[in-house]
Amino acid sequence: MRKILLGVAAGAISLGAVFLSRGKESQRPSGGKAEGWVRAARLAQGIDHPLGVVVSDDFVYFAAGGFARAKNAICRVSTLGGTVETLALLDVLPSGDLAVDHDHVYFTSEHGNAVLRVAKTGGPTAVVANAHAPTQLALDHTHVYFVSFARHDPGGAVQRVAKNGGPPEILAGGHIGLDSLVVDERDVYFRSNSGLWRVPKVGGSAQVLWARTPTQNALRLTGDVAHLYFFWENPGSGKYALARLSKAGGSPEVIGPIVNANARLALSDTHVYFFRQASLMHDLLAKLAKSGGQPETVDGSGHSTGYLAVAGGDVYFTDISTVYRVAK
Repeated sequence: MRKILLGVAAGAISLGAVFLSRGKESQRPSGGKAEGWVRAARLAQGIDHPLGVVVSDDFVYFAAGGFARAKNAICRVSTLGGTVETLALLDVLPSGDLAVDHDHVYFTSEHGNAVLRVAKTGGPTAVVANAHAPTQLALDHTHVYFVSFARHDPGGAVQRVAKNGGPPEILAGGHIGLDSLVVDERDVYFRSNSGLWRVPKVGGSAQVLWARTPTQNALRLTGDVAHLYFFWENPGSGKYALARLSKAGGSPEVIGPIVNANARLALSDTHVYFFRQASLMHDLLAKLAKSGGQPETVDGSGHSTGYLAVAGGDVYFTDISTVYRVAK
């Protein structure tokens, strides 16, 4: 018994040393590089829970906060770093999804029951649409697309509202677990707990492109001209791999490795960018050719909150207090 207890104590000391080592490593000076990441540079630090990240006109736009005692705001910082500008201090909680066009930053407040926007140079916020618990965002030239969740009816709806004002239109309703909108010239694509769907922007019946099975789910969604990219469950395992599906329909194909399905994915012209789990608390930022093949590590490993965007020659992502940039 004494030997067993000594062995347990030794194991506890060894495990404690591992955690202590990790703690010291995370505090180690980084010589201008991001802590925990080998290549990434900090663009903005000390942010109160940065949410979402979009890039436009040489600026990175992001929300901050998302809870009652936070400094809830819409902010931007140069893609080269520097002073963080607060575009608007918010009296509502931002949900975390952002979209930008030529003039405005759009965001949702699930608790505030509104889709809002603020000028990209800052100023007062304006309500674009009132809707129950809106999340997710996508834009085209004329409309803002978003997801809302019904107060009484089952499921939720994909809606849109004209940028120049007017009542929201429901494009598809009655879907549970809606998220991840993708918009092209003709259609809106979305993911729900029943599968992957397409609905015409002008209205009409939604068409299922892939139906969920009892042992296989899909998470997240983004797209390019020809394909939708998402995380596809290995049947019954709870683990997800990178997959794609033709917008014309057909069968999904696995193109990449097991991913951190709690995070998001983003596209360049040639690659898909995503996070892989490196350890219990750390991720690797990785990329994969859209046609599949061997994944490449872009940077790692460190903690991430799963938001990322690709613009120009760089990838932008966040952790609990920092916005990063790394060459793709």
